[in-house]
Amino acid sequence: MSFLKQFKSQTHILNLPNCLTLLRLLLIPFIVYLLDIDTEQLPFHLDSMARFSPGKLAAMVVAIAGITDLLDGYYARKWKIESLLGKFLDPVADKLFLLVSLIMLMKLERVEAWLVIVLLSREFLITALRAVAAGEGLIIAAGQSGKVKLIFQMIGLGFLMWYGTAFGLPAVKVGTWILYVALFTSLLSGYHYLRDFLVARNQK
Repeated sequence: MSFLKQFKSQTHILNLPNCLTLLRLLLIPFIVYLLDIDTEQLPFHLDSMARFSPGKLAAMVVAIAGITDLLDGYYARKWKIESLLGKFLDPVADKLFLLVSLIMLMKLERVEAWLVIVLLSREFLITALRAVAAGEGLIIAAGQSGKVKLIFQMIGLGFLMWYGTAFGLPAVKVGTWILYVALFTSLLSGYHYLRDFLVARNQK
């Protein structure tokens, strides 16, 4: 099988959407390493946009991960090659990326513990609910609010990793407020999923 056919094959484990998802998983150790050595946290008024830091490099890795997340879904739908493995790996990659990033940022004292607890609790609860739905043969499509919350989460994480000045703004404060928006959309999408699950279950 040629590389092009492999990338567009629904049955091949290394089609393009799955490769992009695997790349997102492989980026997680880089996030851990970069944030672990990002110990120099200059105050906003002493920082500059051009100053190099491991955290800023980590923010760029987050941007790459976000792009892969958009592209894997786009090509899976465009080429109609959505696979069972892809449906499993994609949410796993998203949740692992969020979990690891939040824990590392909490270690650096850039995000409050309660926010980490609520965001991660929502992810675990909805994952459990999806398992229950699958066990009952219910297919509940991801809502638009779930996709929006993921975008806000990735942008917020990126700003928090950048930490210092970004386009004249204190990135850590911008990232915190964006994560608050992500928290709202996260709880909203969780409510929508629970509602759709209960409706589907009652109609079964």
